[in-house]
Amino acid sequence: MKNNMKNKLLLFLTFTLGSSLLYAQPDFSMVGYAAMEGEGSFYQKGGTTGGADGEIVTPATFTELKRYVEDATTPYTILITKEFTTDTPCFVDGDGHISTSGTASTYGEILKVGSNKTLLGVGNDAFFNRIGLVIQTQSNIIIRNIKFTMKDVPVVKSGENKVIAWRDGAEVVLGDPDCISIQADKTSAKTDYGHHYWIDHCEFFNENGVNKDRYDGLLDMKNNVQYTTISWCKFHEHSKACLSGKGNSDMYPRTVTMHHNYFLNIQGSRLPLQRGGTYHYYNNLQENCQDGYDLRSGAIAYIEGCYFKDVKSPVMPSGEGEGATLVDLIFENCKRIPQEYAEEGVKYDKLYEIPTSDYRPPYTYKADAASEVPDIVPVYCGVGKIDGPTFIQIVDGNKEVIAIEYYDFSGLKLSAPMKGINIVRSIYNDGSVEAAKMVIK
Repeated sequence: MKNNMKNKLLLFLTFTLGSSLLYAQPDFSMVGYAAMEGEGSFYQKGGTTGGADGEIVTPATFTELKRYVEDATTPYTILITKEFTTDTPCFVDGDGHISTSGTASTYGEILKVGSNKTLLGVGNDAFFNRIGLVIQTQSNIIIRNIKFTMKDVPVVKSGENKVIAWRDGAEVVLGDPDCISIQADKTSAKTDYGHHYWIDHCEFFNENGVNKDRYDGLLDMKNNVQYTTISWCKFHEHSKACLSGKGNSDMYPRTVTMHHNYFLNIQGSRLPLQRGGTYHYYNNLQENCQDGYDLRSGAIAYIEGCYFKDVKSPVMPSGEGEGATLVDLIFENCKRIPQEYAEEGVKYDKLYEIPTSDYRPPYTYKADAASEVPDIVPVYCGVGKIDGPTFIQIVDGNKEVIAIEYYDFSGLKLSAPMKGINIVRSIYNDGSVEAAKMVIK
């Protein structure tokens, strides 16, 4: 920077972790099934890339957000810099129904996410408040660093609770009050499919207690959806967390990696509930929960390096053809556990015999020891933990480039350009920023 810049005001907003942490920041790169290319109808060159091939946009209003998110196929990296609601106020009663008084809320909404999208939260403020996402027969989607809740969303009982929205001056009944639902039953579940999803460093919550049945899942998957990684997310204050397979007829071969997630105060179940498919479940932490990982009909899993504390039933078999390999698990004050982990002299309510499986994860990864999970996962999961863009504003001066920054396609800042797709941000001394893609072969 030139000497004549010394009296100019520079405002730096960076997203870093405190220096007092006991463990070095982990590698937050995409791993697991989302990073695989897949094959056949499920092929995605380079694995999950989201909106890396498209424009970087920052929606300022809900209308702009909806336009970018719901575009069918155009690739976008959508930067979420604030809390989004529908901005249409209402009141709900104790059952979540629209009322003339009660709890102040806003009407809900459900956005239908198109293929080839990256939704990337910036800093700590990215929040979808009573706005759910449905990914319906779409593919190649990344969602990172965003907080989600449907707490106090207005609902109507129509078989099951459904979200009430306000559109064009009238109330409209939408779908289930899920935070995120990934599914593939647009016309016929037998022929529809979707693939390649990375959900990372997000936070999901609603509420426990008397209103728990008002809501549906925090993050659900149904039908023939494959190549998914769910990593470093926090799920808390809820009843039914993560469903995989809507019933015993939903036995599609879903391929899912769940790692370094934190399930806290889930006073219900589904951490996850898995029907069919193949799961690699490693370095997850369950704490103060009821029913944990529920292995149902045809579920195959590799459960590794996890820590379970004050959980009634951390891993549960159903006797319906499931199978799992259990490696390096720790159970602290848990009353119903796998028989092979029972300690002599400790009284348990029930010991489970879980059928074994020959499945092994088909990719390279690094697992932490289960004993380290309680020190690592709560610190680094959820929003505000990944490196984000650095914004620099110069109040005066002639326009000139003062900094160049490089990011990978998922939004992580790089110290130097890397082979493949890079996002290059040129920052000028008038506060403007230009972004472009650069491919290094």
